Amino acid sequence: MTSSDYGLPDQPDAMERLCAGLCNHANDAVVLTDSDRRILWCNRAFEELAGYTLAELAGRDKDALYDAAGDTALTGPRYGGPSGNGLFPMRLRRKDGASIATEMASWPWAGSGGRLAGHFAICRDTTEEDRQHLARDSFVAILTDQRLDERTKIEAILALACDHFKMPVALVCALEGQTMSVVHAKSSLMTVSPGTRFDLGQSICSTTLAVDGPHNFANTVEIGENPTFLSYGLRSYIGKKLSVGGHTFGTLSLCSPLDRPHFTRQDSAMITLLASGIEQLLATEMRVQALESAATLDWLTGASTSRQFRQHLEDTFAQVRRNAATASLILFDVDHFKSINDQFGHDMGDRALTEIARRARRVIGPNRKLYRVGGEEFAVILAGSGADSAAIMAERLRKKVSEQQFHDDLPLITASFGVAELDEDLGGADAWLKCADISLYASKNNGRNRVTSNRSISGIDLPDEVSQALGPRQATGPKRRLRV
Repeated sequence: MTSSDYGLPDQPDAMERLCAGLCNHANDAVVLTDSDRRILWCNRAFEELAGYTLAELAGRDKDALYDAAGDTALTGPRYGGPSGNGLFPMRLRRKDGASIATEMASWPWAGSGGRLAGHFAICRDTTEEDRQHLARDSFVAILTDQRLDERTKIEAILALACDHFKMPVALVCALEGQTMSVVHAKSSLMTVSPGTRFDLGQSICSTTLAVDGPHNFANTVEIGENPTFLSYGLRSYIGKKLSVGGHTFGTLSLCSPLDRPHFTRQDSAMITLLASGIEQLLATEMRVQALESAATLDWLTGASTSRQFRQHLEDTFAQVRRNAATASLILFDVDHFKSINDQFGHDMGDRALTEIARRARRVIGPNRKLYRVGGEEFAVILAGSGADSAAIMAERLRKKVSEQQFHDDLPLITASFGVAELDEDLGGADAWLKCADISLYASKNNGRNRVTSNRSISGIDLPDEVSQALGPRQATGPKRRLRV
């Protein structure tokens, strides 16, 4: 069968003219070779793909353009190739030395007498597709790696995102009121640690949260004036809203200090895929945290449990002894709490405890723990604090607890406080706790709604076992009976 059987010209020059007329403006790269695979003609798309002009390519062996020249024989049984779609995967070596992935389909054309006259080939750049496939494969490998916990997987996905998009900053931020709080961060450009907060109204996240799909811009012209973004010297961005359990969680954001080519549909698909994986991991992480909280947090007040208190008390005692440091313990007990339950019911009592715990947490801040150690008794461990600074903290707590009624039906609620610095002569955590307990009882004994430190309870008669725990410096004074 000859080329004339297909209506194709038999002579190379005529074939070149036909290809030039039909294919010069085609989007796919087209190349025509003779029977020895020397290039006769190529279209503009092939020039752009290879980085050479037709004048530079004419007469060259087409196989010399490929990294694996032996794989360019596309006729016979190799036609159709392993890609399964009629295309054979090849790697093209560009003029600038870059190696790019391509797919090629090739057809022989025959001259008079049925002799092979040459090959007509269509070539397509698949570099971006291969890059997308590689990123997807890496993404799946991260999600299915049983050795990694959820936090490590999220960090690995952020690293993958930075590498894929060539952007040095990747953040997972949680929406908290009118602020965005960084939960996970990967940055080779600037220091952005978990806990960093941004004002929602002055961040790109506000726009990202307002749309369902990805949000992006490639340069500062597109973004305009954005105070938070520009203050970090950033110029391009792509992000996606994150939803967990049907509720908005926050955003996945990638940023760069450089302008970049406009984002493509493939980029939007990739950021959507990565965001979906992070959403799954966040949901799992939140379930795990909920289970851990159920084991370590008081169901009513949200304070840490008495079991946690005992563990942390022992740990702090041991750490202070090892490092010759200091620490103090605050115990406080709600005054006349039994009368609240008796007069107004246990439901009102529960509400009172919840409100007291909320007020106490506002005073001690997010970096310290509040413990519920008994029915209406709470504790705070202050590592690195002496008795004086702990007493100041206790006084702030006392004022906050009693600053106003939290319910019209209830009288003003107060609490009594005991403070104990960890003295060097105390033999264990139990003795330290006993000191704070006695200071608390002293506050109760002296009228309630006050702070007493173990530095100021001399003059109060104490039981023998307490005197032994406190040591000779504080176990002095006339006999008195403590009222609790």
